[in-house]
Amino acid sequence: MKKNVVIPSAIQICIDDVGWFNGSDQRYIGLPSRTGMTRRHCPEDYTVLNEIGKAIGMKLMCPLVLGEWDRDNILRGEVGLTYEPQTWDRASKLDLRLAEKCFEAAENSEYIEYAHHGVLHGSYAPDGSQITEMEYLRPVPGTDRFTVQSESEIAHRFDVFYKLYDMWGFSKKIRSFAFPNGIPAYITEEELEPLTNVMKSRGIEYWANARTEAKEKRIGNTEFIGGILYMEKGTKAPIPWNAYDVDPLLLPDVASEDDEKIGIIFGTHWPNYLRFNARHNPERVDDWAKYFKRQAEIFGVMISKDIAFAGNQCVYRAYGKVTESEGKITFDLRDVLSKSGKYAKGEFYVSLHHGLEPKSAEGGTYELYEKHENFNTYKIKHTSPTVELTV
Repeated sequence: MKKNVVIPSAIQICIDDVGWFNGSDQRYIGLPSRTGMTRRHCPEDYTVLNEIGKAIGMKLMCPLVLGEWDRDNILRGEVGLTYEPQTWDRASKLDLRLAEKCFEAAENSEYIEYAHHGVLHGSYAPDGSQITEMEYLRPVPGTDRFTVQSESEIAHRFDVFYKLYDMWGFSKKIRSFAFPNGIPAYITEEELEPLTNVMKSRGIEYWANARTEAKEKRIGNTEFIGGILYMEKGTKAPIPWNAYDVDPLLLPDVASEDDEKIGIIFGTHWPNYLRFNARHNPERVDDWAKYFKRQAEIFGVMISKDIAFAGNQCVYRAYGKVTESEGKITFDLRDVLSKSGKYAKGEFYVSLHHGLEPKSAEGGTYELYEKHENFNTYKIKHTSPTVELTV
């Protein structure tokens, strides 16, 4: 039966690997994959993210990789964090004038929200050879599996990340995290405890990632891992990680109205929004805005404002129960409140097909949020675990 009422998924854009200067994928010589672009990144690559966010009305979640910003060579001697542990000399290679312009473009952006990604996106042996691009994992001896690094090692890697962050004077509060290269599905919540302990100590509240197996089954997955809100990356509109010059108007939709599972995090990478010639970056901004406007017309989808907006809406969608009866729509929020804690902000959004219009509410208030071609979306503020709309 066709649904007339839905708590929509607020789609949030996440853009991994922001922060590299050299874009080249050099895994063939044991170096990082970086962004996969065969050119240097420049201030225009940050500016275009700001313009896309502005056009959509969203603060873009941008997980940073900061190793190449090391103007003081603090990574020299850091075994495990770099492919040149004893000879690391980024200071002599870094174009300071370019870096300062990139810093200004990022810091002055209202629509770039920094997230934590990593130092150099990997773990390295004492000789500098790459072990894995999953920075916070280590091999399990005698197997082909990985597990999480020790809590002290993870804490050290976080400390180095924030030393680089503070070295430059990056000032935006980081409240979200994305694990480099995804997380193997076999790793248990118990194994992840050292990581979540460090994340919480650094004020991380939101975690956006993809498990590396069974991706289709996990679309829209919402859970709490170590008390941190985890939202699965992935929609029905995947883009290759290293694709640039992407035409967003040719992308498939993130979902259809009939989908029970709808993604939360639109997982992408920096080059997906860039042109090979950075001067042409602005040419795609309007098309990205059109693409997300098209997604907002899908019943069951709305566009997030920032990672906290997406997180709040996803817990109401995941744990709220909606029932329809003659002239009434009831929202049972008891599971939302018992399971979500601080992540449930006391308000959520609901979409109603045309023909249904709220007339009154018990247990809360409502107001029109957005009008769409086939439905309207309302903001509900609740004062009770149960809200009943008369329609």
